Amino acid sequence: MSILRVAIVLVLCAIPAAELPALQRVPERCDQYQAAGQADPNNVDAAVRLGQCIVRDESLIALGGDSTQLVFRTSWSVALRALRHAVELDPAQSRAYRPLFRILLAEERDGCDYVTGMCEFGSSVVRNADSVITIPRRVPTSGAEPYADIIRESRANQRASVIEARDLAERWAKAAPNDRRPHEYRGRALMALSEYDSASTELELAAALGTPESRSALFWDRFEALVKSDRGVDARRLLDEAANDPARDTTRLRSSTIASLNALLGRYRPAPPPPVDSARQRQFRARLDSIIRNSPPPRPGFSTLLSAGDSAGARRALAEIDSAIAPSAGRFSSMDGPQHLTSAKYHLALRDTTGAESQLAEVERILQHRPLQYSFGLTFSDARPWMGHAWSLAGDVAAARGRRDEAARMYRRVIGLWSGGDADVEPVVQHARVSLESLSRRR
Repeated sequence: MSILRVAIVLVLCAIPAAELPALQRVPERCDQYQAAGQADPNNVDAAVRLGQCIVRDESLIALGGDSTQLVFRTSWSVALRALRHAVELDPAQSRAYRPLFRILLAEERDGCDYVTGMCEFGSSVVRNADSVITIPRRVPTSGAEPYADIIRESRANQRASVIEARDLAERWAKAAPNDRRPHEYRGRALMALSEYDSASTELELAAALGTPESRSALFWDRFEALVKSDRGVDARRLLDEAANDPARDTTRLRSSTIASLNALLGRYRPAPPPPVDSARQRQFRARLDSIIRNSPPPRPGFSTLLSAGDSAGARRALAEIDSAIAPSAGRFSSMDGPQHLTSAKYHLALRDTTGAESQLAEVERILQHRPLQYSFGLTFSDARPWMGHAWSLAGDVAAARGRRDEAARMYRRVIGLWSGGDADVEPVVQHARVSLESLSRRR
């Protein structure tokens, strides 16, 4: 939702200010549906409409007339109870489930102050017993991930809601066995619980029950579940299907992203180069050659300094590398992952295992990002397979430090995701197999 909101803000920025008020329509009030439900507790339609209305309501109001104390006009706790009641009365009531899962799986709630016309508010979604607490705050307008703190707070308090979503989806699937939607929601709930094998099973069933359009829309969920359950063969099959789909949505799955995902799975499939204007290309090349000719000679790099026995100089060079690739707000680079791997190797060359583990942890963050679709270090990464080398190295480091379970997990990931990849990644897979067998013999 936060990505969508950013896109909407960018569109609105292009609209003249005089036209904005016409676009800011205050959502309808929900009182009529609440009154109808109170008048007839068995009125399923009123319960559903109340839940739908509240979930759509982003309105903020000033508490006690104080514009510095904004609160949501409606409560998600009321919506949650109404929608639960609806599906208790009618387990096959499909209209109730979408807003119900929206609440249970939400990581943020957006808010708008329609008095001032400001829609720059967001809230974490915190479950407290049977209540859903949403307290709005201003969202930073700068930085790469303005919703990061909100999402972090929500995830820390999300487990009870996700478990409820999983169980409700299972109940819905029993009431509607040929409907793909309960399997989609159950798969997403299982993903949030890190139960990736079970999530993949549900999502593949949802794909089988769906249409070509719904399968396309489900690509990223299915791909993430397969990757995080180390099912490289199935992930490659799914990626190939999506890449060859003539109706592929290139805004969600670009050619460069396909190349990066192939690299994740141990295949080098570079994206086709963009069309080139030869005259402009020659001009650019001429300027680049001029810059290179007039540039001072490069300073000796880490490997050169270490080979020459200058360990102090090598350490200074490595410190510069680490500073350049350190995580920071608003900074993205497609080479971050490979550079972290290179840095880890350099740290090990200096016998600095702690420093190496720190850099390998940055590589791991790329794969553990949720959702995987927005992991910049993955979707805009190098088209050459590199991540399996990082997993293998992380396994070796963990094994050397006696963390056998962690080492085994890394080796299994290499085997699961890179087996069946290109021939030149096979030595990495073979190293992982031998290392895993060695760990098993030592137990």
